[in-house]
Amino acid sequence: MVTISEHNGNYTVSVAGYYRAYPVYVIIGLLFLSLYIIGGKKGLLSVAGLIFTFITIFFVYLPLIYRGFSPFLASVISCSATTAVTLFLLGGKSTKTYAAISGTVFGVVLAGIFAFVFCKITDISGLNVSEIDELAFIAANTKIKPGELLFSGILIASLGAVMDVAMTIASACEEINRQNPNLTSKQLFKSGMNVGKDAMGTMSNTLILAFAGSSVNMLVTLYAYNYPYMYTINLLSVGIEIIKSVSGSMTIIYTVPITALISSMIYKKAK
Repeated sequence: MVTISEHNGNYTVSVAGYYRAYPVYVIIGLLFLSLYIIGGKKGLLSVAGLIFTFITIFFVYLPLIYRGFSPFLASVISCSATTAVTLFLLGGKSTKTYAAISGTVFGVVLAGIFAFVFCKITDISGLNVSEIDELAFIAANTKIKPGELLFSGILIASLGAVMDVAMTIASACEEINRQNPNLTSKQLFKSGMNVGKDAMGTMSNTLILAFAGSSVNMLVTLYAYNYPYMYTINLLSVGIEIIKSVSGSMTIIYTVPITALISSMIYKKAK
């Protein structure tokens, strides 16, 4: 890929980078094809959900924050819309879907609240991120609020795991209620909690590993320089990554009882 610039009739041609568009399209196509081959109709619905998520982020979330809308509220709106459409595509119009959507939305909002509280007590703000100089320059010429982008990003990063846990609990409660419709709301809640305890541990670990994987460069640097523990634990970058991981994990933990409670109430009310 080359760039051509003109100044006073003089043209300058330079190599800008490798042309990666076609390989990227092939990689995305392989994902969609794999979803169809393995998942069939459900796989196609998953593709539709992925496309909707992409559209929501790039044509709803980003334009909103660019026009001065609160990034936190923009992420809540975008995550709620993505959750509703994705779960409706996969679960259809059912009680299970409503329970999973409710649990996911509550969980995502909790992620933002946890992140905000943790950042306050550790004296970390969205203005401490490494890209703040460039963001400040952009904000000076737009209405973007860079201070809220950190919390907004935590919400979006936690959405997938929270959605997974919420749907797992809602599906389990539906199946348990179908097999034994004589269970009380309290008994159904306990059954949902028992299922959620297993999902809680694995999904929390998954989320922490995901954040750790995105910070490998920082971890290798810290290990190579052998910084003292007291210095390392007080680093801004380390604090931000810990807050991201813990906020997401705590969100999953509290999504379990919230979804189990909502499911037990909805199913018994439906009965």
